[in-house]
Amino acid sequence: MNNIGHYIDKDSFIHHLHPFVKNSLFAFVFMLSLFTNNTFILFALFLGILLLGMAAKLPIKASLKTLKSAALVMIVFSLIIWPFTLKEGSVLFQIGTLKVYSVGVMYGISMSLRFSNIVLMSIYWMMFTSIGEITLGLIKAKIPYKFAFSFSMSLRFVPLVMKDLSIIKEAQKSRALEIDKGKLLDRIKKNVVLLIPLSSRSLGMISQIATSLESRGFGAMNARTYSNDRKFLRSDYLVLFMLTISIGILIYLRVNGSIQITNSVL
Repeated sequence: MNNIGHYIDKDSFIHHLHPFVKNSLFAFVFMLSLFTNNTFILFALFLGILLLGMAAKLPIKASLKTLKSAALVMIVFSLIIWPFTLKEGSVLFQIGTLKVYSVGVMYGISMSLRFSNIVLMSIYWMMFTSIGEITLGLIKAKIPYKFAFSFSMSLRFVPLVMKDLSIIKEAQKSRALEIDKGKLLDRIKKNVVLLIPLSSRSLGMISQIATSLESRGFGAMNARTYSNDRKFLRSDYLVLFMLTISIGILIYLRVNGSIQITNSVL
């Protein structure tokens, strides 16, 4: 069974952190990935995410395989486009009239790392934080309960849709529909037949969820109680302190222009 992207209950330091801290870790990686285009900082962040996954006792090899399949197109696109379009730095070599610039190559690598960091951290975040913890963490951040619940439900909904899509694909293959074969346009046309049953199934699930929430009086009362209201521990405060210090240092370096390889693009 493939548990990549699904919550895995482990006895680890990361799993025992407060939900607010776990959400803060994800937000920190997401913002830092967008905050700088420095190749070395983004690569260090990528290694840090891998160490975080190891500390949470998550399947690293399987997650990297998932990252490869999810981010391969964006990585290849970045490595091909940016070296030719970002005309800064020295010319490394020339292909006909097209010149490859050093800063363009570094920026292409940075964009690949930026996308990889966000995708990999999203995978790990979902694997060491349950849906209930995500909701609780958002509420502790003073996010309105309805918004927090809707966000967590959307995260719960995505793997269900992907599972249904896999089942529908297998059903179509059993009917001799070769979805993954043929030219690109033919494959697109074949995949269209998956949309009708998938849409029908998704609308059915949405209707069931809406009926269930309505029958339980969702939103009828503003005051709420929680069965798993966690308290902050020393380890939580320590991680939050380290994140705060890191953000302060990065803001200082960004203001002074010390962590950018180029200022012409984000």
